[in-house]
Amino acid sequence: MKKFHILSLLALLSVSVSCFKDANFEPGFSGEDSGGRTYPERGYSQPVRRAMIVISGGYNNLSDYLSSDLEDLERGELPVGTGFTSDIVMVLSRTVTAPGNYKDPSPVSLYRLYKDRMGELHRDTLRVWDPQTPLSRKETIYDALSYVQDHYPSKGYGVVFTSHASGWLPEGYYGSSSTYERAGSPGSPYRSIGQDRTPNDGIEMELNEFVEGIPMHLDYLLLDACLSGCVEVAYAFRDVADVVGFSPAEVLASGFRYETITSHLLAERPDPLAVCKEYFDYYDRITGSSRAATITAVAPARMGKLVSVCKELFEKYRPAILTLDGDKVQGYFRYNQHYFYDLKDILLHAGITAEEEARLEAALDECILYKAATPYFLSIPIKVYSGLSMYLPSMGTKFLNDFYKTQIEWNKATELVK
Repeated sequence: MKKFHILSLLALLSVSVSCFKDANFEPGFSGEDSGGRTYPERGYSQPVRRAMIVISGGYNNLSDYLSSDLEDLERGELPVGTGFTSDIVMVLSRTVTAPGNYKDPSPVSLYRLYKDRMGELHRDTLRVWDPQTPLSRKETIYDALSYVQDHYPSKGYGVVFTSHASGWLPEGYYGSSSTYERAGSPGSPYRSIGQDRTPNDGIEMELNEFVEGIPMHLDYLLLDACLSGCVEVAYAFRDVADVVGFSPAEVLASGFRYETITSHLLAERPDPLAVCKEYFDYYDRITGSSRAATITAVAPARMGKLVSVCKELFEKYRPAILTLDGDKVQGYFRYNQHYFYDLKDILLHAGITAEEEARLEAALDECILYKAATPYFLSIPIKVYSGLSMYLPSMGTKFLNDFYKTQIEWNKATELVK
């Protein structure tokens, strides 16, 4: 079915709105009549719809997997129609035109998904950026999310982000640490969330930039991306999202269960914990090496007690933390990428007392809403699982310590690295 251009549709609505019958439309007069009765203003009441935005950064070697995820999303439950109260499913996406082709960039596009009353799928393209514009930049994210916020006022917004990631690390460090170590100081433009490939390199986004790229408060932020489940990442979103869901270890390429994700996130009360549980249960049922998943859901605004406890323990046990043997601490990394260790296990090996451990557990319970891990993640045995990873300074470098001290908000609050 041929679809109206969005501007044409808006123009049509502007001339016909006074005749449009809608349960949320309240005709009447503003002010009081001679009998003192108050009438509402003519206009729409508070929107009741919810908006779910999938940011799919697949301009890299994940392109096929992320395209498959979007196909699964389209097979799932989608809003019917585009009325004022209809829920919103938006996709901000960039994929490759052919496997390994990074010479002919495909553009970033923003489109809306819905079905008509006959069940036919519709993809309405709303914005297309210049092909040279990367998705993994705060300006692009901010531009797209602001468009959604301005044109689709909703009761609540949530974001599902999927791409490559490497937690709190500087861009590019995970793949080429020697380049930055030779430079000897932070301040490099390389960052660590999302990825747009180029013929010879990659463009990524720093954690703080991603935070700055989100213009509205979110009901949830689900990060379907490797190594995102850090205390550093969770704390960065304390003023942005009510719930953050992520994995301390890597994520298998097939990721979340997109065919059912809208049934949880477009409910009257969005349930991101159900998405996390469904993700874990799916992989936990698999036999063999693909039985591999770690997942945590955090309420970042409730991390105050964890900050206080950790600041105290970091100060008291600083000498031990700075000399810990990382081989003895629960890690979540492979390929000697030793930047992600279990927060609780770091402090246990530093020598905290039973009373201190109990206070740490209480602080973790205050902010962690759900956590689960399979016995192994590929080659990594999961023996201790607090739900959050953290940097271990004794296994880092001067470059990383300097970056961590100046750029990571969690460190500014707790002074892990002084």
